[in-house]
Amino acid sequence: DVRHWPYVGSVATYLNEKRDRQRRQVPDNIALPFPFSSQREGEVPRAGPYPAWLGGAYQPHFTEFVGEATRTFTKTLGAKQLEVREPYMGITPDSRFTLGPAATLPADISAERFTRRRSLLEQLDAGRRAVDAAGGPGEFDKHRELAYSLVASDRVGHALDVRQESAPVRDRYGMTLFGQSCLAARRLVEAGSRFVTVFWDEYGLAGSAWDTHSNHYPRMKEELCPGFDRGYAGLITDLDERGLLDETLVLCISEHGRTPKLANVSGGGRDHWSRAYSAVLAGGGVTRGAVLGRTDKIASDVQERPVSPKDILATSYHLLGIDPETLLSDRLGRPLALTPNGRVLSEILA
Repeated sequence: DVRHWPYVGSVATYLNEKRDRQRRQVPDNIALPFPFSSQREGEVPRAGPYPAWLGGAYQPHFTEFVGEATRTFTKTLGAKQLEVREPYMGITPDSRFTLGPAATLPADISAERFTRRRSLLEQLDAGRRAVDAAGGPGEFDKHRELAYSLVASDRVGHALDVRQESAPVRDRYGMTLFGQSCLAARRLVEAGSRFVTVFWDEYGLAGSAWDTHSNHYPRMKEELCPGFDRGYAGLITDLDERGLLDETLVLCISEHGRTPKLANVSGGGRDHWSRAYSAVLAGGGVTRGAVLGRTDKIASDVQERPVSPKDILATSYHLLGIDPETLLSDRLGRPLALTPNGRVLSEILA
């Protein structure tokens, strides 16, 4: 939706591309584990991590999850209950991720034949490209170039195939959808992708995942915390041991907090709360062990050093080598501030 603000991964890719026009075999702005909100039912499509007015060329490259869940869990949405096989609680060892059939060379087409086809197409397009050169490549050209690079190189497919890792490494992250997504993210960073996102997205029903409006404690204990704790700790530890943490910024953030008091519903529930919540930053120039800000004893309101989401965004751009005061132009050519009223959190920088 062009009314919304572009996703941070789309903005980072757009600005990186402007200063580095070299073709990349491993794309930036890859998102795991599957297209946003694609595995749930119960609500209409909603806003999400999309490029908005930057255009479709900067859409995140969503992976597809190929695997099976090993555990079931009963999910609730109002009066509706649904028992689903829950991959966030466990998946089979042969599970993996792909960028879909569009990134795979058909079995009946050899690499040589593919190269000849591309050469012919480029000759046919030569005239059009010469005419369009002054305006730069359009969305279609960007998608086609990406498709060429993905098909011609197996680097992305190899990085997404977490089965290539040893059993102890996979077990460190946890055999869950979130844990193995974090492992795939580390492999993508090693392969050269500069912006990777792992979403803990709703599965089965809307109002699931971390949206704990009901059955808060059972879900936190059985469904959510075990997989998160293992996956996040595995990622940070693995990056650190490989010497990658200092050059890789890891953000763990949510869209809002939860009410400090339980709602009187089945199993207890915590609703949406915007007045106070936390974010965790690690690696990539962040001081280890630093804590910034404080709430009251029930995490209801900020009492010391308030931090806004725009401050987190400005700090993230700064650590990514992007000036937070950069101006973007929307489709009407209007200059828009990248992080209006946001400031870099110098207190947490190493």
